Amino acid sequence: MAEKKKPIAVQVEEKIGAIIGGMGYEIWDIFYGKEGQNLVLRITIDKEGGIGIQDCEAVSRAVDPLLDEIPALTDAYSFEVSSPGLGRKIRTDRQYARYVGEEITVHLIRADASGKRDHEGVLEAADGDEIRLRNEDGIAVFSKSDISYSKANDDKDLFRKG
Repeated sequence: MAEKKKPIAVQVEEKIGAIIGGMGYEIWDIFYGKEGQNLVLRITIDKEGGIGIQDCEAVSRAVDPLLDEIPALTDAYSFEVSSPGLGRKIRTDRQYARYVGEEITVHLIRADASGKRDHEGVLEAADGDEIRLRNEDGIAVFSKSDISYSKANDDKDLFRKG
């Protein structure tokens, strides 16, 4: 039986992860897929203190030539390097672990028993297949398989008046 083919995002991370780490950045996310009519490869990087345009340019220059060495990248695509920014999506166990003690929003695939899909609170824990969120009602437990997305609430007060 043939070995299962690795997703392109995994192949990209294996090829460039050490380079990006050596430059002092961490890979927050790798997206490879369609956006409208275009195929996009987006590498999202982060570091303590945040990311600026110079950081994105440096990483782009360093890894762009290496992408040509990935056989699975045969179709024409747009290549981007970006920062996660405010309100960043939280998807992986590593990302959840980084936000323990911070306020996040959990958006469920389907409404829960109370009829709500969005829940805000402080992430208490993210263990295995579930997360625990502390809010004004107490502790809510959600299965990761029921979550459409989670995001950081660091942009919550950005557009409030007053």
